[in-house]
Amino acid sequence: MDFDPIERYDEMNSDEILRTQERKLRDYLRYQLYPFSPFYRKLFDDKGVDVNQINSVKDLEKIPLTKKEDIIPDDENPKKYKDLILQPDLQKIKQFWPRSKQFGLKVKDILKGNIETALRDEYYPTFMIATSGTTGNNVPFMYTRRDIEQFSNIYQSLQKITELDPEWSVINVFPFAPQLAFNFIYFVNLNSNIRMFHTGGGAVTSTKKTLEIIEMVQSNIIFGVPSYVYHLLRKAQEIDADLSSVKLVATGGEKLTKSTRKRMTDILVERGAQDPKLFDMFGTTEMRDAYPECMPGSGIYHIHPNMHICEIVDPETGKQKRPGESGALAVTNIDGRGSVVCRYLIGDIFEGGIQYGRCPHCGKEGPRLVGPIGRIKDYSKKINITKVKGTQLNLNIFYDLLPTIDGVDEWQVILEKRNNDPSGLDILKLNIAPKKGTKKKELKERIISKIVDTVEISPVVDTKYSRDELFEMMGGKMKADRIIDARSKD
Repeated sequence: MDFDPIERYDEMNSDEILRTQERKLRDYLRYQLYPFSPFYRKLFDDKGVDVNQINSVKDLEKIPLTKKEDIIPDDENPKKYKDLILQPDLQKIKQFWPRSKQFGLKVKDILKGNIETALRDEYYPTFMIATSGTTGNNVPFMYTRRDIEQFSNIYQSLQKITELDPEWSVINVFPFAPQLAFNFIYFVNLNSNIRMFHTGGGAVTSTKKTLEIIEMVQSNIIFGVPSYVYHLLRKAQEIDADLSSVKLVATGGEKLTKSTRKRMTDILVERGAQDPKLFDMFGTTEMRDAYPECMPGSGIYHIHPNMHICEIVDPETGKQKRPGESGALAVTNIDGRGSVVCRYLIGDIFEGGIQYGRCPHCGKEGPRLVGPIGRIKDYSKKINITKVKGTQLNLNIFYDLLPTIDGVDEWQVILEKRNNDPSGLDILKLNIAPKKGTKKKELKERIISKIVDTVEISPVVDTKYSRDELFEMMGGKMKADRIIDARSKD
């Protein structure tokens, strides 16, 4: 089945990659997205967008952003996810495809026996992943047979980027779920000779049993959600597990902070690992893709240029930011079948924006996203701000702040209204699991002092939790819910 392999972009410079992407963008909008996507056909018609006028990355500004609330199922359209799936038929093909492209389909017709079979092989959805439902509803995203082949090709690039030795043994502790993270690694497993064990995370295989497996099979690589991998490593400290075989850890699904990265590295070294590498991966269900760091700790994520055009934009206006400027990530498919998006606002801010040219770390050409990464909803009032007692607060600061306070073993931030009164004062509550041997009163005073000095807000601190209790309460075996805005909405 024909698809555009990632390998051919390794030989291109930045200008060649951009020209190739823009050519693919023009063809994709004209011959795939507009003709076959019910969602985007309606959007473009309603907003007066002429796909024939979209010829460059800059021209994408003429298209409105697609936001999460636009695709969430509702009472009026409970199966809205279907509108994102490309749905060709012979009438649309005759209307929108040039004769040269129709001729290619006729060749497939001869080979396959009929056009319907050829279209089914390329466009019929056969596999599903789904968003985690943090916005209130899970949204399915579909793959076709062609997608599985193409995305498997780019997922395998993880092996090259991380310099993963095919002789190494891998343990995958991502949870069994219809989400990108587990399936990303599973497809790598299916399409390579890598020896891999899938535990399903702590919710399926206990943390202690997982450590026994690591010791038994001498696992060299651990894949998982940062909060659970960190929990796994701390458990290894408790039971004196041997981690000397571990050479590499790759995490995804939630934020990996510098402080957590350092703590994980320190534990690995303490438990016998020699110079372990920790890679972060940025991926989302809506992209159906993940970008690993090009070097551990670099905070640089190379886009797969054969699949997506990424823009860094103002999330309110959709205007593109200049290279290197902080902004929100919007993603546009330029290849792929199944569920596809155009200028989809992912929900993340990249502080370093987007960069082009030769990467200073790995030397690769092409567009790349630069962290640190934060959630849009944690930045400002206009875009779901958090406002505590009249003070604007960037909640992303807690990811780096709380883990550095001596005595904090696990943490969670909750914003709530006093007495659940919508018109009452906001409360910043911190749920804290102290390290063993820490005096709770002194820890509480230390935390309050640090928070007041940093953000000028006095929090309510609760230190009654054990590490395991708080970890379970946050749902850490799946994906830790560290920051919650539980205030009643007016």
